[in-house]
Amino acid sequence: MAVFVQITDLHLRPPGILTLGRIDTDRFLVDAIDAINQRHSEIDAVIVTGDVTDLGEEDAYNRAAMLLARFGAPVIAIPGNHDSTATLRAAFAAFPGFADEPVPGKACHAHTVAGVTLIALDTSVDQIAENVHHGELGEAQLAWLDATLKTAGPTLIAMHHPPFESGIGFMDAIGLNDARAFAKVLARHENVLRIVCGHVHRTIVSEVSGVPVMAIPGVAHQVSMALDETVPMGLAMEPPAYGVHIVENGRAVSHIGYVERYGTPVLFENNEPVANDG
Repeated sequence: MAVFVQITDLHLRPPGILTLGRIDTDRFLVDAIDAINQRHSEIDAVIVTGDVTDLGEEDAYNRAAMLLARFGAPVIAIPGNHDSTATLRAAFAAFPGFADEPVPGKACHAHTVAGVTLIALDTSVDQIAENVHHGELGEAQLAWLDATLKTAGPTLIAMHHPPFESGIGFMDAIGLNDARAFAKVLARHENVLRIVCGHVHRTIVSEVSGVPVMAIPGVAHQVSMALDETVPMGLAMEPPAYGVHIVENGRAVSHIGYVERYGTPVLFENNEPVANDG
C-alpha cells in the first residue's frame, strides 16, 4: 500500500507579507503541515501540486522549502501558473526530481514510491511576470509522459491545471490548453489509476480517457463556485483542505481532509453516538 498526501495552492509571499494584502498564507501552510503530521503517521510521499508562491519570489520559495522540510516523507513538488520554474528549481534543489531535467524548460519528474509510479507533470507556461495563467504540457513533455507510461507500473499522475473543464468560467479560461492531446496519450495506456491536481481551489471530480481526476481545495483560500453568471468570480475563505490518496492492489481511493477541527468528535459505542468529553 502507498499513501500520498496532497497539498496545493500555497500562494506564499515572503515572510511578513500577506497574500493579496489580506490572507496569511504562511500561517495557513504551517497549520496544514502541523495537522497532517499529527493525523497521518504513515505517509510515503507528500505531493505539492503547484502555486507554491503567489508571485514567484525567491524569499517565498525559500520559506516554502523550509516549512515543507518539516514533513517526514519525501516532498514532490511541481510549479503552477503563479510560479517561476527557475526560481522554484533553485530553492528546491534538494527535493526529489529537481536534480534532473528530462524535458528542457519543464520541471517534470517521475518516481517509484512504495511500488507506485508517481509522475509529476509541469503545466506551467512560466509567464507569471506577464500575468499569463493558462496551462500547457507541450509536445516534448507529452512524448516523455508517453514513454514513461510504457514502462511504469500502477501510476498516479500529479499536475497543477486540471485536464478538464470545471464549469467555472473564469477558471476554465485559464485552463489546460492541450488537454485533448493529454487525453490521447492517456488513452494509449491502462496503468494510470488516478490524476490529482489543484488550480481550481475546490473539490472537483471528473475523468479523462476513463481515468478518474480529482482536483482538491487549497490549504488557504478557495475559489467561488461560480457555475453561472449570477455568481461573481472571486475568492472564498472556505475551509482549507488537503488530499489523501491510497493506492493498494491496483486501485486508488482518495479522501479530502480539513485542516481545521470542527468541535469535539462524537464517538460511537454500541451503535449509538456518545459525546467524547476528552
